[in-house]
Amino acid sequence: MNLSKPICIAENKNANVCIVAKEYKRAADILAKYLHKITDAVFRIQETSSVNPSIVLKSADHGTDGFAWRIFDKDIVIEAGNEQAAVYAVYDWLERVAGCRYFSRDYEYIPFDANLTVCFEEYSFTPVLEYREILYKDFGVPEFAEKHKMAPCSKREEHWGFWCHSFYTLCPPEEYFDEHPEYFSLYEGRRVGDKAQLCLPNPDVFTIVLDNLKKHMAKKPAARYWSVSQNDNAAYCQCEKCRELNERDGSPMGSVLNFVNRIAEHFPDKVISTLAYWYTRKAPAITRPASNVHIMLCNIEANRGLPIETDVRSAGSRQELLDWKEICKNVFLWDYCIQFRNLVSPFPNLRVLGPNIRFFTENNVRSLFSQCNREIGGEFHELRGYLLAKLMWNPYADEREIMTDFLNGYYKQAGPLILQYIDLIHDEMEKAGGELNIFGGPLDAGDTWMREELFRQYESLFEQAILLTECDKDVQFRVRTAAMPVYYAGIVLEYGSPEEKFRRIAKFADQARKTGLVMVEEWKITVDKFVTDAVASNDA
Repeated sequence: MNLSKPICIAENKNANVCIVAKEYKRAADILAKYLHKITDAVFRIQETSSVNPSIVLKSADHGTDGFAWRIFDKDIVIEAGNEQAAVYAVYDWLERVAGCRYFSRDYEYIPFDANLTVCFEEYSFTPVLEYREILYKDFGVPEFAEKHKMAPCSKREEHWGFWCHSFYTLCPPEEYFDEHPEYFSLYEGRRVGDKAQLCLPNPDVFTIVLDNLKKHMAKKPAARYWSVSQNDNAAYCQCEKCRELNERDGSPMGSVLNFVNRIAEHFPDKVISTLAYWYTRKAPAITRPASNVHIMLCNIEANRGLPIETDVRSAGSRQELLDWKEICKNVFLWDYCIQFRNLVSPFPNLRVLGPNIRFFTENNVRSLFSQCNREIGGEFHELRGYLLAKLMWNPYADEREIMTDFLNGYYKQAGPLILQYIDLIHDEMEKAGGELNIFGGPLDAGDTWMREELFRQYESLFEQAILLTECDKDVQFRVRTAAMPVYYAGIVLEYGSPEEKFRRIAKFADQARKTGLVMVEEWKITVDKFVTDAVASNDA
């Protein structure tokens, strides 16, 4: 490593360097904007070098998203192979060298230094994960997502024609079932057109799917990825031909992958994606994915309380990945960091994020989608999203250091108390056996890590944190938001006297409305219904 001499960026609010960018103009604009925020100086952008010290953005191959910072004489050189990587490089340099932090979409920390001087080591990095996406509302905003070097879910459709569950889009039952029930699943002795799958060996089904896929591709020629994949249910076809294919491969994936491979032959310039999900998670014994077939493996059954690599309850999910690794060089993993039935409930999975992502990448996962909360808010959504982003970029980053830095920067003086809460609830969940279910909730832990004695400790830590931030209403607002999951759990578990319950309900309802929270369950329970039901239960 080459440690730079101190380089003066600005002096007395005057720029001491210029920015040189012949190609990467957007990255240069971002760099100039943030350096102005830091120093109050105005930084010129030009296409050629000058006698002045410069920050030079230049083209060099570091992989799709990789980049490097180099020191050349009096200049700082930022290298990347494309505009997006150059933007990543600039945000990374601003964070690591200048001290910026992009905590949430609504709050970032930009230090002020009218006399900014930097000294840093040369650095280069190319991420092992070629595609990284986090499903939280913040990460749907392209500007915020790229600050964390993530693909914004709001722009997914630029690259994807269909994302998943496309069978009925490509062969709609409302169009075909009445006249051709044989196109659809033979399930439990009868053909089913509603909430089922396709009969994939049927030649007419193949022709219909192929023709419809061509039509959709013609409407979106720039999209490279097209999912030809099962619907979101387990009613797969059990006819004789489907059963033969599945028995041959030892998995219902047999009929699916044979079908998808045949479709993929017609589109050599596209990537045809399919799900290994629910009944198709087990890898086929004989059939192999075609070279342009993309496997999206969903580890929905894994336990979320302990690392997947070592937890006995995750043995099935672990083996599924290891089996796919043997036959697929580039696994796309759909991971889950969400509790679907209780979106605002405590969900102490923060300690497994690092071990899990390391296990994934060490076993051929090259694309990772983390399904978090598609709704507004959610338990520690700012912290969890931040931590996931850092670990997806570099799985070997120090997650404890990242978390501590976030808590102290985002919650300020309340950071140590919130870290104390995080440690306590994780310790207690692990002592109770480390079981964390994505379809679970507070009632599952009412006798263990959410029992009343512990709940009162959790609530007390947040009450202390709220009092500690009394003089900073913005920080206090963030702390009150972080406290909502504990209040939610207390309401569900009905802890305390009627007066305590009403106060807790009122605090939860007030903060929920201020944050714009709408849903407490992904499918049907709104905040208004939850609060109304809680008040009625307390009145009874």
